Amino acid sequence: MTISLAEASKLSNDILLKGIIETVVKDSPILEKLPFIQIVGNSLKYNREKTLPTVGWYAPVTGTWTQSEPAFEQCSASLCVLGGDADVDNFLKATRSNVQDLEAAVIEQKAKALRHEFENAFLNADGSSDQPTGLYSLMKGTAWATGTAYALGVFVVPTAGLENGFRYECTTAGTSHATTQPTWPTTEGATVTDGTVVWTCRLGSHLGSGVNGATLSLASLDKLIDLVRGGKPDLLLMSRRSRRKIVTLARASGTNLLIGEGALGQVVEYFNGIPVAISDWVKDNYTVGTSSDCSAIFAFQMGEGAVCGLTSPEMIQVERLGSLETKDASRTRVKWYVSLALFSVVKSGMLTGVRD
Repeated sequence: MTISLAEASKLSNDILLKGIIETVVKDSPILEKLPFIQIVGNSLKYNREKTLPTVGWYAPVTGTWTQSEPAFEQCSASLCVLGGDADVDNFLKATRSNVQDLEAAVIEQKAKALRHEFENAFLNADGSSDQPTGLYSLMKGTAWATGTAYALGVFVVPTAGLENGFRYECTTAGTSHATTQPTWPTTEGATVTDGTVVWTCRLGSHLGSGVNGATLSLASLDKLIDLVRGGKPDLLLMSRRSRRKIVTLARASGTNLLIGEGALGQVVEYFNGIPVAISDWVKDNYTVGTSSDCSAIFAFQMGEGAVCGLTSPEMIQVERLGSLETKDASRTRVKWYVSLALFSVVKSGMLTGVRD
């Protein structure tokens, strides 16, 4: 079962906590919609679908049936600690006419910082520095390399910029070609021999724009949307620069992005019926080949079985620590034990190398 932050706030009787959650959710296209699984413990192990079981046609009565199992890859995500302390100076408390307004302003700023840091980690964290692994790293994959020993079950994607929306599983262990990468097949289940390695084509989530990136086109955006299987993406997440480019391209083709209203009453733009969301944490300076001005566009479904948040049962917590011993102030701690999981590769897509 999943629950959003907005729904969780309705279950709380703490007025301060409700205000913090409202601040966190407001103006965040990610946290407004992202559902969270509440887990007990500090991590979650889950199975990510790799291949479907096979079926076949059988002769009536005389047919001999064969059994086939789906294949999964086991993944894990650990909860990380995100938070900070909000201190209110006692002198200001004593001299300000409205103490509650002062405290609310200080805590609101801390809540905004919490939102910004979560969005940044949700997209860009690489699992180091006590952070979770964000979507960019989860979807990027490991690039194929020359003359490398590969073990069974290892996945690679074509070299940087040439990612084609598929990934390749090592189904015969060996060493890759010394100089040239193979001609990668683009049919699920097809194989290719690379040195002494055999790679099997699997559905993936990473689409490149070229060895040095390329200017965004509506065609490449359509390809990104098609990477997400089992229904349309719930969100197209991008930088402001990319959103401006899409608007320009749409106008040049004689159309405009549709305008609607979000859950919080905000204006929402739609491309092909999919909400277009902006995050200031989607960078415009990723490096692809010789280009250091590349951006990325994310398309994904949200929920169990797709992209989902992970949290402790309490979700965002507020601790009133009271007066400080070495500082003439009172302290309120805002903290969140949180992470994210990508349950299915085919429920998400990422277009990289996006240039203006």
